[in-house]
Amino acid sequence: MRKLYFSRNSFAQGARIVRDAHNQSHYLLVGRWGRRQDALSLYAIQGELLAEIRQTTLGLLPKFDLYYNRQNVGSISKTLGFWHEMLYVRKLRWIIMGSLSAENYRIYHGTELVMTMRPVVTTNGEAFELAITDQSTEPLCICIAAILDHWQKPTNRTRTPVAKKGLNVSFGESNYTLTPRNKVPQH
Repeated sequence: MRKLYFSRNSFAQGARIVRDAHNQSHYLLVGRWGRRQDALSLYAIQGELLAEIRQTTLGLLPKFDLYYNRQNVGSISKTLGFWHEMLYVRKLRWIIMGSLSAENYRIYHGTELVMTMRPVVTTNGEAFELAITDQSTEPLCICIAAILDHWQKPTNRTRTPVAKKGLNVSFGESNYTLTPRNKVPQH
């Protein structure tokens, strides 16, 4: 089981390099999210295109198609869930089980473990550690990990609090600050 690492930062800062435990580069993940037909492409470090993720629908429950060697091999879409997520990768018949609060995921094909994903801190900053059982599935596992990272709730990530004047209101996992715009005259 080989362990791979990629940073948790957004794609707005450029490409992500996927490295192994010895800090050797193996893959390059480039692209962007947000619009229909946007794509992320995974290249071998030598420059060969291995896999792609294409966003096919937008909205609350976006859908992504997975391509391996330029062939459509599956699709994944977000589902509504509370504390634990269970996603299904169509065609591949992989089940993704995880927790939004812990940001840990496991991917299974039947009862066989395909990959585990967990957040770690490396010398390069915050990253995800991918423990993948079969090296031939690494490109697809990295693509799925990029989708899961994209779907992470921003409130799960450590942030420095900004001091503002107003009321702090908590709604489950999301925190909001309400600030008065116009004061109502008191009679």
